Amino acid sequence: MNVTDLESAMGERLGQGCLHVPSARFGLLLALRHWFGPGDRVLIAPTNCETVLFIALAAGLTPVMAPVSPRDGNIDVPRVDWTGLAGVITTHLYGQPDDVTALRAACDRRGLVLVDDAAHAFQTVAGGRPAGLSGQAGVFSLAKHGRAMSGGFLTAADPGTLPSLAAAREELLLPGGAGLGAVLRPVLRETIYRTGLVRPVWHALKRLGLVTWTGHRYPTTVEELTKAAGDLTAMDPWLRIDLDDWRARAGTALLRFQRSRLKVVDRERDRRLAGVETLRATPWAARGVRESPVQPLLRVPLLVENRDEAVTALEGQGVVPGFIYDPPLADYLPLIPPGPAPEIARWWTSHVLPADPLDADRMVRLLERLGVRPLGHPEPEGSPTHGQ
Repeated sequence: MNVTDLESAMGERLGQGCLHVPSARFGLLLALRHWFGPGDRVLIAPTNCETVLFIALAAGLTPVMAPVSPRDGNIDVPRVDWTGLAGVITTHLYGQPDDVTALRAACDRRGLVLVDDAAHAFQTVAGGRPAGLSGQAGVFSLAKHGRAMSGGFLTAADPGTLPSLAAAREELLLPGGAGLGAVLRPVLRETIYRTGLVRPVWHALKRLGLVTWTGHRYPTTVEELTKAAGDLTAMDPWLRIDLDDWRARAGTALLRFQRSRLKVVDRERDRRLAGVETLRATPWAARGVRESPVQPLLRVPLLVENRDEAVTALEGQGVVPGFIYDPPLADYLPLIPPGPAPEIARWWTSHVLPADPLDADRMVRLLERLGVRPLGHPEPEGSPTHGQ
């Protein structure tokens, strides 16, 4: 197994050439450095993972916060202020598709670059095509799918850009290759997943002090990030959060493992669709999930009262929710001005509970048993749907 084999397998899925990268964040860095210049203003949803923000800062860009929709936490295209933007990074939050048709049209009218970040959306259809294919560049994550915990792909609409992107990849890859742990960690995770040992392992790790970060956002300060921004080496402590090997060249064993994860993603597709069907029928499901066609989402966004209390209660039952991006990025890092209607982003991030559709039946039973209440009040003030 080599990199070319993996690229061919993914290229067949996409119908478009691609490059293998050690992580989606590495692929995003390549795209941002290729299509943008220092200081360029790039639109990002404040409901996104902070690693997207860190990568933008490492590339020397100026992140601009997008308005978000209360339906799904994605970019609310009609509310975007396009002034001074050089481009947009999509969200596809939890696999729910952004309105890429509107984003693509808006970018084309203004000559802007669209980077279609499909890290959450490996199997999502957006605008009639696979997510990740609507921009000049697209990024995919294997780390988040099939429990691979590493690996990703960068694709480009213009195949003529792939050689220069490949050269940049080779320049930025760290020598020595990913260590044995890069293979052993996902194998251990898969064993825990299959044997149902999540609860005892989670509590054991916490008692041993091996789980040191349990908040929703990685702890940092404005001063630290301001000083490091634009310097890839200085930014590394933020860029490698939860993924030390984000720039490491993959060895044969790791490539073979990642190839096997593509098959796992395919095998689990029907179960994932069934789980989405189950969760979208509950009173907790976000409106965007209830009203949209069923897709094999990475997570199903549920909206609940007292979300943090619900997370603590679920952890006590062996369910460890992830992908909680709270507070919004502009509140997390105040050097970034908030986008339009920031109260919607705050409302969404403080109430969303991402649920794994592969564990839908147990999640429903636990939420009912724990008495977790669905969000009963209307959409927040300022929402385009408020009062309708």
